[in-house]
Amino acid sequence: MLLPALSKAKDRANAISCLSNTKQISLGVYMYAGDNGDFFPSPRDWWLPGPYKNSLNLMCGGEWFLRDHVTPNTPAPMLVPYLPSAKIWVCPKRKRGLTYTTAPGDFDPSVTGFLSYGFNSCGVFGAVGPDGNMATAKPFKASSVSKPAEVVACTDTSGSNDPNNTPAAAWLDSFWAGSSGPTLPATGSENARLQTAYARHNKRVNVIYVDGHAAPSLPSKLTWGQFYGVLDAGVTLKTSPSTPVASVRSDDPISSPALDALEWSSAPE
Repeated sequence: MLLPALSKAKDRANAISCLSNTKQISLGVYMYAGDNGDFFPSPRDWWLPGPYKNSLNLMCGGEWFLRDHVTPNTPAPMLVPYLPSAKIWVCPKRKRGLTYTTAPGDFDPSVTGFLSYGFNSCGVFGAVGPDGNMATAKPFKASSVSKPAEVVACTDTSGSNDPNNTPAAAWLDSFWAGSSGPTLPATGSENARLQTAYARHNKRVNVIYVDGHAAPSLPSKLTWGQFYGVLDAGVTLKTSPSTPVASVRSDDPISSPALDALEWSSAPE
């Protein structure tokens, strides 16, 4: 009886520590916005393909810099001056970003190129247009949201730590929206990024909202409108062209209770 109790206590401690990470990230985002005219950090390009190499000239993930070691491929490196350490991007339970398959040992996301947290690129870290095309996403101002306490900014995310097999994790974008959801399988789809993420906290993910607060949530309790920043019911939202799901509805959940109980993989990240 002692071991299960200890395991639950450890899981609760990891969840609290992860939530602390998200609160610090949230504070960093707001300090950045305060220094940059209320704009949230967004790379010039929504996403650029690899291969990626780190400062050690080794293959790495693409969730930090591009291979020039200068250009951000996600908002994470843009927040370095506002956060205590790059390890703030590592969930203490999932640990994605601490290691990568290129080299043995523990590092941090600035070296591995992987993160435990992802960015809402549908409506916050780059606001997608009515056509759903991420290539035309615009910079985002916090003051442009009518209900910032309900719109998602960042969440726990999941994916591989192998630079040669890197399903995207850090981009919760319109491609993810059109390639995931309750109608698609737990594995073999983009549900792995969030809906069936590995090593969640009592089936929940920690979520940062645009107003700066952070809280745990079941994925099935989040709606597509909370990602697109459209909170009116029944609004059709376009996803990225050529994805399996052409559009989603603002008040539809991004997941289902059945998926809440599943993980895309049991392999450590």
